Amino acid sequence: MKRLFFNLLLAIAFPINAAQSTVASVEFLHWWTSAGEVRAANIATQALEEANVHVETQAIQGGGGDTAMSILQARAIAGTPPAIAQLEGPAIQSWAALGFLYDLEQLAHQEHWRSQLYPIARAVNQFEGKFVATPVTIHRLNWMWVNHDVLHQYNLSPPDNWEALIDTFKILKRHNVQPIAIGNDQWQIALLFENLAFGYGGADYYRRAFMDMDKHTLRSATTFEILSLFREISHLIQPTISHIRWDEATQLLIEGEHAFQFSGDWVLGELLAKHVAAPEAIGCYQAPAKHTGFIYNMDSFALFNSARSDRTTANTLARALSSKAFLTDFNQAKGALPARKDINLNQFNPCSRQAHHDMEQAEQNGRLLPSTVDSMAVSPIVQKATTSEIYRYFNDESIGPEEFILRLENIPRGK
Repeated sequence: MKRLFFNLLLAIAFPINAAQSTVASVEFLHWWTSAGEVRAANIATQALEEANVHVETQAIQGGGGDTAMSILQARAIAGTPPAIAQLEGPAIQSWAALGFLYDLEQLAHQEHWRSQLYPIARAVNQFEGKFVATPVTIHRLNWMWVNHDVLHQYNLSPPDNWEALIDTFKILKRHNVQPIAIGNDQWQIALLFENLAFGYGGADYYRRAFMDMDKHTLRSATTFEILSLFREISHLIQPTISHIRWDEATQLLIEGEHAFQFSGDWVLGELLAKHVAAPEAIGCYQAPAKHTGFIYNMDSFALFNSARSDRTTANTLARALSSKAFLTDFNQAKGALPARKDINLNQFNPCSRQAHHDMEQAEQNGRLLPSTVDSMAVSPIVQKATTSEIYRYFNDESIGPEEFILRLENIPRGK
């Protein structure tokens, strides 16, 4: 999951004394509703209950998080934000700038967050040099999930470049097999495009074109080639694509109705929750690319500052949700990597261990990059406008590459 800005709160803290068995009652807002996500969210609830915090969960349907963010904004304006909310990327800074989030700097110092967290997790969760959210996950987004039985049935192998991949799609179509498990909503389509742009163009191209919005790069031959491939993919899947959730698409992949899915490692969490062998039955491969690279987004827990909360409760929540034990269990269920680098991954799934290896290699080579379409690289306003244009291009045959590029160029870049 994913997007816009705003999501994580702290409220409802009552006076504490040593005789009380419950420190506080808090509401937890998030958009984790698939089988794997619910499994992970329950681990978070259990960790808080063990810290003597009663949790009331508000899980909002919608894999991309847009609906959850709209609800969070409305509640914040009304003065009734939840105590804890799931937030991603620049949205954390946006909420902090408005004064909604607790300053967790003292706890971060006590718990040595700066030495224990990966650099990308440190950067995202700070505002003006102080921690304002609890880092939880690092998700890899450029995964290609493959149903091995489907490919073996037609003597096919997972391709390592996009041209060969499209040829494989065509072969599957001739056998009446739908190539890609995907729902026709903005964030799923935009994530497919991001995988294509990053893989075909390379990390430097991706950075200049879709993070910096450099006009020269956007108008390069590479962009036109990517858009041509994207249009070809849309032709192959448009006749049968429907508005299904990402986890419904994963179920179709499991059942062999589709051969591939291009999505983040929350898919792994879904596979594990459904006892599907990964990577044996459903393989995890880097989406075709010129070099090993890693596109990421991250989940954080933000604690909202309100008249009904206190710093003691905030620190209790943050401490429970940043411990090694919690992050180990939570991320194994979620399919993600822990935001802490001092956690042993030996018991994690092989796909997660491969993701960790690739992340370290990508960091060394300058190919560890935040997602532009999934809440990490640009402001929520820019991200929403960009995904909207990608979605429009995918679904509207009348929009040509020139018009698409012009629309991207005209997106305001202000924060």
